[in-house]
Amino acid sequence: MEGDVLASLWIILAYIFGSLNGAYYLMKWKHGIDIRTTGSGNAGATNAGRSMGKKGFLLVLVFDLAKGMLAVLLVRWSGGTEVVAGLSAVAAVLGHIFPIQLRFRGGKGIAVSLGALVIFSYQATFLLLAVFLCIYLFIRKFSASGLLAYVSTAVLLPFLQLDVFTIAVYVVVTVLVVAAHHTHVKAAWNYFLLRNER
Repeated sequence: MEGDVLASLWIILAYIFGSLNGAYYLMKWKHGIDIRTTGSGNAGATNAGRSMGKKGFLLVLVFDLAKGMLAVLLVRWSGGTEVVAGLSAVAAVLGHIFPIQLRFRGGKGIAVSLGALVIFSYQATFLLLAVFLCIYLFIRKFSASGLLAYVSTAVLLPFLQLDVFTIAVYVVVTVLVVAAHHTHVKAAWNYFLLRNER
């Protein structure tokens, strides 16, 4: 019973870490406005870069990576199980995409998911980065390369002979990230259809 309570607390804490939005806080502190009202309207590192330059991008990127890593590291340091670590990784991504204090309108989850996954399963994360680089060198589009890399890695993960739970966590995180990018996915699909009609 005590273990279940502690596990629940770690997962809730991971969600809270994820919901701490660096892009929102930095933009509020520097310019006094909500970052979701500027640029792409996304509360993440890429839009922070558009609104505050490279320094803003890097600060938010490091912040988002760190909170994802910390969400899983705390479970590991406390001797928590792999199941709790995996659920905490998912909770951190959920917190970033759907932060309760920002009325569930946060970022798109790329950086925080990378931070959480590199601690939870470095093998899966290194494969993801390798696939991303290969795709990016070919199509030269950052967002599209990232989404394709997440999906492609989910297909390739069984070849690493990872356990079913690790693969399941990765797949859930991928679904969350792709769903958060639904407008990009829809735009890419419409572009593809238009090209094929010509």
